Amino acid sequence: MFQLSPINCPSTALSVPSSRPRRHSVWRATGRHSRLNTSLLKTRSYGNDYSELQQLELASAGDAGGELPLNGGSPLIGALGSDDDAPEARTSAGPAAAPPIIKVTGELRRKAWALSSVLKVFVSKVDPNYAQPWQMCPQRTSTGSAFVLDTKKRQILTNSHVVSNATAVYVRRPGAARKFKAEVVCDGKVCDLALLTVRDDAFWAAELRGLEFVDVPELQSPIAVAGYPVGGDNISVTKGIVSRIALVRYSATARLLSIQIDAAINPGNSGGPAFADLEGGKVAGVAFSKNVSSSTDNIGYIIPYRVVRHFLEDAESHGTYRGVPSPGFFTQDLENPAQRAYLKMPEGVSGVMVVKTDPLSAAHGAIQKNDVALEVDGVPIADDGTVEFREDERLEFSAIIRAKHVGEQAHIKLLRDGQELCVSYELRAKDHLVPVLDAVDAVPSYLIVGGLVFVPLSSPFLEMVFGGGGGRRSRRADIPVPVLAALNQNKTRKGQQVVLLVQVLAHEINHGYRYSVVPCESFNGTRLHSLRHLAHLVDNCEQPFLNFGLEGGRLITLATADVRAAGPQILSTNAIASDRSPDMALPKPEDEDWDAAAADTVDENPVGGPTGGDSDGDG
Repeated sequence: MFQLSPINCPSTALSVPSSRPRRHSVWRATGRHSRLNTSLLKTRSYGNDYSELQQLELASAGDAGGELPLNGGSPLIGALGSDDDAPEARTSAGPAAAPPIIKVTGELRRKAWALSSVLKVFVSKVDPNYAQPWQMCPQRTSTGSAFVLDTKKRQILTNSHVVSNATAVYVRRPGAARKFKAEVVCDGKVCDLALLTVRDDAFWAAELRGLEFVDVPELQSPIAVAGYPVGGDNISVTKGIVSRIALVRYSATARLLSIQIDAAINPGNSGGPAFADLEGGKVAGVAFSKNVSSSTDNIGYIIPYRVVRHFLEDAESHGTYRGVPSPGFFTQDLENPAQRAYLKMPEGVSGVMVVKTDPLSAAHGAIQKNDVALEVDGVPIADDGTVEFREDERLEFSAIIRAKHVGEQAHIKLLRDGQELCVSYELRAKDHLVPVLDAVDAVPSYLIVGGLVFVPLSSPFLEMVFGGGGGRRSRRADIPVPVLAALNQNKTRKGQQVVLLVQVLAHEINHGYRYSVVPCESFNGTRLHSLRHLAHLVDNCEQPFLNFGLEGGRLITLATADVRAAGPQILSTNAIASDRSPDMALPKPEDEDWDAAAADTVDENPVGGPTGGDSDGDG
């Protein structure tokens, strides 16, 4: 297994002890920071896999010890930044082979003019706190790398996780002493890219040249990675080769094209260029992650030009990054002869079987269960769900969809009941039931009622509470089964959320209730659509009791009058300014149907949406 680091605030890391649950205070002070005592999580023996948090580690800029940034990068891969407060990076448990290093001499600088365009990035950032959403994490500082992309447009390219949640960004040219203030122009968290600019003319007065990209290099092509990893303040260059071309999960949202290299890349390299031709200034990709498993050495990943181009096109056309589209359907390989015969597949025809569609995608209705997807945009799909990429190289067919822009058309050839047909539909970004990226589809919302703290289930929350810090595995076994189940489900209505009771702020009116991290399904018999729906129901309740229906048929009952009388005292005792996040005061969105949710019976579908995980189609 690969190691996993949490996507969290390093200085306020939250962990789940492996000991049996004990009945103590939910919150405890550990060291100089407050931590969540998750021994109260009421977990049983949960062996389910948290599919969005697996395999690789992303060690972010600003996260020491190979930790992941809160809203950038992937749980699959390790980000490459450095933390000024903790410079040692724990990226492997075993000894690694000494990486080839290019000595940066004066002669090399004269030949490799491109090194002058590789910048060091200095960042101060404040991350949101999904475990205590009424406050922010402490400010921290970090460094990363970047490079000049276009001098006329004054564009600088780096990784999103380098500058995520930044309060101040500065860049410095190699060999210079002065730092220049930079601004984030466009942040593409899904593809882990960000555009910066510097307004100061003095920065651009130097001899800077924009670097040019080349397309995906062939296997065994030489690569030189430049940047500012931990261990020194000057520019570093390491060399290696292209090892593999594959789809890698950049974030919890999408698997995108990536280039695997064996050049040494380390915390601080994030956002730096990987040169296909150093002297010519030709860039093959942007360094952004590494595999930090103790059983592997020098496995790094760079973002290829095709992904960079997709990001830049969106930024140019819309002024923002809209993400990548989802196929909108999930598939199963068709390598079994009996199954092929059942689906009436002719000899010599290949494809994959559709097992379900995303209810909120445009594919829903156009594509049906048990259809066989034969081609995507005219490219044949093999029985294992792959398409030809280059000679002797194949990729999952979803790579073709992911290369398109949101709003473009997908053209799928299907086999339905033995007959071929073609369908076209508009591509959309996936609308996850469980939001996956801070500031993209997740926000730190909360509602406090009589000391009961409710939040919407999100990946940032789980990664903060259950993620293992410092290169340890996440404690997936501690995540409650109903919460795990929600990760593999789809929204059935716009705005739908899984509402969690995450802790109880002790007060005499809630005495005897010690639940935490458990889905709340209903309020006074009405099924919940979202956290905002719950706030609306509580605010307009005229009944003498507030009944919160939890997963498994459990019930919390509070007296309405007691809740309203004790509310200010509970907030004051816990130094909380408001009983809810600002977004709870917003009016109900017109496209959300709360009445339809309320009409559902309380006993069925506890967390909403169909069951089943992402398959080859990747949703």
